[in-house]
Amino acid sequence: MNQKLQAFLNEHKLDALLLIGDSLCDPDLYYLSHFLSGDRFALLGKEKIHLLVSSMERGRAHKESSADEVASTDDYGIMERLQSLGKPDVAYVEALSEFLRDRGARRLAVPFRTPAGIYRLLSSQFDLTIMDSPVSGWRSSKSRQEIEAIWSVQRACQSAMGVALRLLSRSRPRGDMIYWGDRPLTSEKVREVIEVHLLKKGCDALETIVAGGEEAVDPHARGSGPLPANAPIVVDIFPRSKSTRYFGDMTRTVVRGEASLEVREIYQAVLAAQGAGLKALCAGVSGREVHARVCQAFAEHGFPERKGKGFIHSTGHGVGLSVHERPSLGEAGEILEANMVVTVEPGLYYPGVGGIRLEDLAVVTEKGCQNLTDFSKHLVL
Repeated sequence: MNQKLQAFLNEHKLDALLLIGDSLCDPDLYYLSHFLSGDRFALLGKEKIHLLVSSMERGRAHKESSADEVASTDDYGIMERLQSLGKPDVAYVEALSEFLRDRGARRLAVPFRTPAGIYRLLSSQFDLTIMDSPVSGWRSSKSRQEIEAIWSVQRACQSAMGVALRLLSRSRPRGDMIYWGDRPLTSEKVREVIEVHLLKKGCDALETIVAGGEEAVDPHARGSGPLPANAPIVVDIFPRSKSTRYFGDMTRTVVRGEASLEVREIYQAVLAAQGAGLKALCAGVSGREVHARVCQAFAEHGFPERKGKGFIHSTGHGVGLSVHERPSLGEAGEILEANMVVTVEPGLYYPGVGGIRLEDLAVVTEKGCQNLTDFSKHLVL
């Protein structure tokens, strides 16, 4: 990693990369520091990784982070600065500025997400270049350890999907809804079962989708209220491991009751398109080409439209410390490299019918891909 960082700095004639934020929300910060904190801290990347943390976090950062050096704002008189200035952010930037000067950092790269106030104060003292963070690109190709972490959370994801589909399969169609006992089975109830199961597996469940009928026409609708009988129900689960911070991701679409001929035909088209996408995955192939193969499969099955209905999103995306990260399997998709982890999740969406999406998670290899998802695909429960 230090070699990549140094090459980046040399290419752009910079002294260092500066990241400021909390690593709960900023995966780049966590990736470079392996320090998980909800409090703001600064990371200075040069030939070594330097952290500036609060006094409360100093001990933990020493023990848990992978940084070469950990300094505290107390080392730079943060309390005295607060007392004299009366402005916490100004006091922090003064301490940060001294921290940077002590390490010979004058020309700095900062990402677009840098807080505007901090940028304004620093820019009067340092030569700052706002640019895309290179770390997101470095994160796209995974180590063996990272792939194992993703595979582990994907197994928990599959376990939760099994719990959800068993609940749906044990429900009873009655009229236009499905019932659990004498009450309609709701999106909220299925989501609760999924999220509790994932908590027991050491995972956070974020924005789980259980959407049926017209709600599923919107690919990212979470779903609410009673679930429909005899209509597609999309279940999309993307948990994050609490320990490793890596995500899994998978989607299945099912019908409880009877599926119409139209729904069956759409499902078969999605299944074929997903197969085409998985088959197209390979190092050296572009994400754009994978997406084109999926679109071609849909056209061959009689579902070519893309404007407002049908296949209305990209084929997939990278998964790692973020659930959506590089690379893209879409119209602007870049060349894929071995050890990238991506979703393949084509879908078709039609008002009056609903949405159908299938999603697997796979590792790109030199000769194809390794599918990390081992879960059946059956439409009717």
